Amino acid sequence: MIYDFYHRGDDTFYYRLLSLLEKKIPAKILELSRIRNDVYLVKTSQYWIILKGYNSYQKLKIQEAYTRALKQEGFMNTYQFYMFDDEPIIFDKKVYGAIEYIPLHNDSFTYNSKWNRREALQLLEQYYSVTERLVEIYKYILPSFHLIKKLEQRLQEFRNNKQIIERYISKEMVAEIIDWADFSFDYLNTQKEYLHTKVNVILHGDVAHHNFLRDVNNKLYLIDFDLISIGPREGDYLQFANRILPNIGWSMSQLQKMRGYSRFLKDEWFLMALMYPTDILREWNRIIRNNNLNNEFLLEQVCLITTDQYHKRKKFYQKLKQLVGM
Repeated sequence: MIYDFYHRGDDTFYYRLLSLLEKKIPAKILELSRIRNDVYLVKTSQYWIILKGYNSYQKLKIQEAYTRALKQEGFMNTYQFYMFDDEPIIFDKKVYGAIEYIPLHNDSFTYNSKWNRREALQLLEQYYSVTERLVEIYKYILPSFHLIKKLEQRLQEFRNNKQIIERYISKEMVAEIIDWADFSFDYLNTQKEYLHTKVNVILHGDVAHHNFLRDVNNKLYLIDFDLISIGPREGDYLQFANRILPNIGWSMSQLQKMRGYSRFLKDEWFLMALMYPTDILREWNRIIRNNNLNNEFLLEQVCLITTDQYHKRKKFYQKLKQLVGM
């Protein structure tokens, strides 16, 4: 037996978890390692498993049912849950699900690749074509997508952190970032009903690159549905654009060439939503909230997100204003 945790030495924790898994998993466990908090890789004599913890039994059952429904409706590019026992795996106040392990390709999926960005968008469209049919089933189970509330909270938290942030980047830059956020939010706040006019799907909610996996056979998978909600495609497309813009140098022309974005970039609402500097606000709020300012690596990363390509971002925002006639 091999085990490998980030923080070795907690033998009591390890043996308790191992003892429980040996009772629940009908195969000999060969290796147990922690991937991140509440997520473990379990290697058995027959198969590998991702063991993932959820805060409640209800959340686990929603994930199990949802991924099963995706496959039943024809979306095969995701994982399935294993059901070993009628009784759940409960350990240290977490309820664990056993997820199919996907053997990874040698080349990690990133948004640096034009082909990866294109393929990810194609996979998302396949996902929406399926989840549009599941909305009626899940509309009383999943939360609704609330963009305005999220943006308002993020902006207010950033304002509250303003004096702290000014220790690391210039006051002028902080002021300009807030101006961008205000300009975008004030418009979106007057258009609250806009998204209600669109066709709903089940949004993924976190289309970061690490939620796409390429397997050894070059098949692309969409994973981790913890943040799913009911709302229009615009929610994920907006987030996807924010994720990839640094990879394409904040180029409007490149974004316009991407399949699926042509219709959104003709829409004033979407253009104004793109102006909100969500990544900067999110990362500064997170590092301050988690008391990580003393972590030199994390601090350097959030400063880089803010200052790197700042002038390209500014030109991109100016282009957005031109497109909406402001």
